Amino acid sequence: MQAWAQDWLRFKDIALVCVLGLAVAAPVQADGHGQTAPVPVWSLSARVVATGLPGANGIRQVGRFHSGGPFTANPEFLLQTQPGKVLDPERVLVTVSSNLGAPLANAAHAAGTVLSIDTRPQPGGQPLAIRADFGLHAAQARKAHGPVQIYTAQSPAYLNLRYNAGARTARFTAASGPRYLSINNAFGRPWIANAPFGLTGDGTESVVDPDGSPLANAPSDPAGGVFAGNTTPRESVAKEIRNGLFASRLNYRPSGQLTPGFLGQGVFGTALLGASPDGSGFAVFAAATGAGAVVQIHVQDGVDGLAPPGTIAVGADDPGVIGITFKWNPRRVLYLADGLRNRIVLLHLTDDTRQFKVERVSPIDSPLLHHPVDLAAAIPEIANPRFASHTTLAGGSDLYVANRGDGSLLRISQDGKVIARAHVEVPGVGRVGAGQLRSIAVSGDAQRLWLIVQQPGAGTDANNLLIEVPAFDGSSIFAPPPQLAAKDPGTGRAQAGEIAFGMSFAPQNGLGPLFNAPSCVACHPGPGGASESEEHFARRVARLDPVSGRVIPIDGQSSQSAPRFSTRDLGQLDAPAASLPRLANVVSLRMPLSLFAAGRIDTIPDAVIEAQAVSKGDGIKGRVHYLTSATGERRVGRFGWKADAATLDAMVAEAFASEMGINSALARHPQSPVEDDGTLVRSVSDFLRSLRRPAEAAK
Repeated sequence: MQAWAQDWLRFKDIALVCVLGLAVAAPVQADGHGQTAPVPVWSLSARVVATGLPGANGIRQVGRFHSGGPFTANPEFLLQTQPGKVLDPERVLVTVSSNLGAPLANAAHAAGTVLSIDTRPQPGGQPLAIRADFGLHAAQARKAHGPVQIYTAQSPAYLNLRYNAGARTARFTAASGPRYLSINNAFGRPWIANAPFGLTGDGTESVVDPDGSPLANAPSDPAGGVFAGNTTPRESVAKEIRNGLFASRLNYRPSGQLTPGFLGQGVFGTALLGASPDGSGFAVFAAATGAGAVVQIHVQDGVDGLAPPGTIAVGADDPGVIGITFKWNPRRVLYLADGLRNRIVLLHLTDDTRQFKVERVSPIDSPLLHHPVDLAAAIPEIANPRFASHTTLAGGSDLYVANRGDGSLLRISQDGKVIARAHVEVPGVGRVGAGQLRSIAVSGDAQRLWLIVQQPGAGTDANNLLIEVPAFDGSSIFAPPPQLAAKDPGTGRAQAGEIAFGMSFAPQNGLGPLFNAPSCVACHPGPGGASESEEHFARRVARLDPVSGRVIPIDGQSSQSAPRFSTRDLGQLDAPAASLPRLANVVSLRMPLSLFAAGRIDTIPDAVIEAQAVSKGDGIKGRVHYLTSATGERRVGRFGWKADAATLDAMVAEAFASEMGINSALARHPQSPVEDDGTLVRSVSDFLRSLRRPAEAAK
């Protein structure tokens, strides 16, 4: 057995999360030419994350908010995204149809709560059991570091009038009969689709601040943070295209709707479309209603139509959710689950510089679609600072489909080819069957799926389950990523980091396609020391103009790393070769440094470093390198070859990316796809903080 496989098995032994994948008989599907091709079928073993979720429907991982947006620019907002807080990027938000004991803000509206849930295994490995009266004590239910917290609810504290007393929807809350979630990680906030009066009554769509209340300082006076029914139609348009929020605020004139449409029935699905094509910079969301229509909601200007009623078939029964996701690149396409017709509807979008328009409509049909109820990006868009949202497809991403008709999951390509099919086995419950799947979400690292499952024989308002299963594709079920094992609270993050530091990675768990070594310890033996072996030296390359002596950027960078190895040599024939860029004429070899003192460097205050940037009497002085972190914080650089990392986490994230090809969400500029949601990096950082030189450890 190869060394990396032995280390992987050892690493798995400490994990609380175990997944089992079994291949079973493969069905066939017709391709576009009347031929048939086998479709692999997998059996996914689930871990139950939480029970006691009455009428649970929508689910979405919070994700990391990009710098430049309101969350990172506002210290109070940023606080709510820290580990253990209600909008911790690693948590998931789940909608339920109960107030969980909390008082109602409006007796005429449906109850509802959005919960923030820590999906990590709990001590003892038991699922989280959410009590029916959990919301009775509001302060306790939002307590930081609690594994379950209330984000928002149909309660007085979350009324629109809190920040928008003059809005037409002042008496509405952020959540009322909540169904679906889309989080604008690019430049905005969470949006919630609601059915406060069920299928046939007016629907609402809310924009929610970190405190759970509808949007403060809302750009729309009529709506505030809640768009509802026919009361918040478009009322203005831009006079000319101007970029930037401040420039656009004085650039509007009164207008009626550009395209007829309203939230006249419950809203069961919503997805970020990105910034408005009018150049204002304001967000626009699509919303699917109980009439089978799709509308577009401009956060400042109000609601316009997009696609007419009947675009999808809803019927007389409450659909729970209507799955929706958006492809922005290279052409804009909105995907919608059309369950009653056993198909997926594609709205191909364009724009007229003021609003989005439907250019044409096309379906995806397949005999393996059995009442598809929800859709999710196989690789969510997390890197692009204009489109980041888990309802957005990353470039070239496949889609997952949750089939309510038979309880199966599909992975399909963007043009509808079924790549793989999966069944889900829940311990103590059995195989998820017909009518049980409610919704699906994908983790930011694209390695895990979360599902809301209705228990067998229970009604739609039953206490549903939140479960976790591994992701899958046409080749296999994904192995448990290292960060899952590192989350084991019984093991300790530093101990898990030590194992990860010595582990040999492989393409199956994120290595490559280009890399310098398959493990941290290869270049930092000891572990934690420096390597004098030339094969471990990193290669920094640049292009020098032989006439002027100036450095000329290669691919937009003044210098870059040129990894020595490729996963092509490990069997990935489509991987790029590990070669020096043709334009490079400068190569600098850099020896891997000792890491024993890295944790101590991380604790040096910025002021101490700044105080040393003065001349010591010889006319020579240093220059402090300031950086803006991924969270928008300005810090002194202290790690890396050019002090280009401000924290130990940032340094470790950069090392995983440049030395091993493993992309982390904690990097200053995360690359896609992200293989680590941040837990792997944090565990290795904790291990490095615990490192002591051999002489110190012996004392």
